[in-house]
Parts: sequence; structure tokens; C-alpha cells
Amino acid sequence: MPYSKWLMRAYIIILTLGIQACSTTPLSPDGKQAPTSKQDAGPSTSAQTSANPAAMKAYQQALQATEKGDRKRGIKLFTAISEQYPQFSGPQTNLGLIYFKQGDSAKAEVAFNKAIGINPKNATAYNHLGIIHRQQGRFDQAEKAYLSAIQYQPAYANAHLNLGILYDIYLLKLDKALQHYQKYQSLQATEDTTVKKWTIGLKRRLKVSK
Repeated sequence: MPYSKWLMRAYIIILTLGIQACSTTPLSPDGKQAPTSKQDAGPSTSAQTSANPAAMKAYQQALQATEKGDRKRGIKLFTAISEQYPQFSGPQTNLGLIYFKQGDSAKAEVAFNKAIGINPKNATAYNHLGIIHRQQGRFDQAEKAYLSAIQYQPAYANAHLNLGILYDIYLLKLDKALQHYQKYQSLQATEDTTVKKWTIGLKRRLKVSK
């Protein structure tokens, strides 16, 4: 997907929340490509629509700069908005998304933690923290973060997928992995054929292990 189109889908979020993101591609124990999370199609539907008009104007300017690929200006504007309107977690969520896309996990983690500090129910931030923790080998923390994302947004499909991957590949909790893959599938309008293949393989592994 072209970067500009990704930005239009990934950053059109409102002041309270953000969207999910993807993870890297691990290998399964048998050496085949393992399940990976997918980038979500759009913003969260849980939203505050009656934000301060001045804040919304500044927010749109930050979005436009980021959509044009000017990440430096996007970071500057979102930082300014966060300082001027500290009651909103969205600017910090967007900062985290920018840093995450840049591969700066340290800054992304700080931003997502700040977003959670403002809004303890920010499922998007928890999901991203889970991805970061998983990439850094902090699997217990990743599990906790994904579970928090699901706690606050039970129908968060990609959080279920990410947790399934964690249980499947890294924690080897196959029963739990299957549960979350199936939950992910139940949240899809059309069955994900790739995840279906992972599920079939997982069921075979479960059968052998028993």
C-alpha cells in the first residue's frame, strides 16, 4: 500500500483514540512463515466528536502534515497539541504511531504510555505496546498489554490476532492461541483464509501434543 494511502487510513483518528498497527514477520518452530498481525482498515469507532473546535483545527493541520509525509512537522504539531490540550490522548497516540512507523520503539513506547496515562482505556496504545514488548522479547509484558487492549475493547480483532500469535509462537500456549485466532475470525465480515490455514495447522499441533 502506498505510504500516502496508509497515512490517510492510519492517522484519520480523533483526539481520544488511535488505530492499531502491524507487527514484524516471525518464523514458526517448523521454519515456515508464522502468523502475523495485519494493519487495520481504519480508525476506531469509539470517538469523542465534540472536541474543542480550536483543538480540532490544530489536529487537522497535524493530520494533513503527516498525510503529506512530513513526519517532522507532524511530530512538532502533535507535540504542541498535546501540550496545549493535555486532556486528550489522541495526540500522544499519533506521536506513538509516527515513531512506531519510523522504527523508533523507545519513543513510541514513551508516547503510548503517555496516552494510557491520559486515557487508561486506550486499547490502541495497549495493542502497540504489546507489539513493541513482543519485538523486544518481553513476552509477559506483551501478553499483559494485549489482554488490556481486549479488556477495554473486546471486539478488537487485531488485538486478538496479536495475542494468538504470541501464544502460538512465543509462549506455546496453543489452546489459548486457538481461542484467539477463532475470536479474530468471528470478528471478520469474511473469513480470513490465511488465518484459517494457521488455525488448521495449530489444531494439528494440538492433536499431536495430546
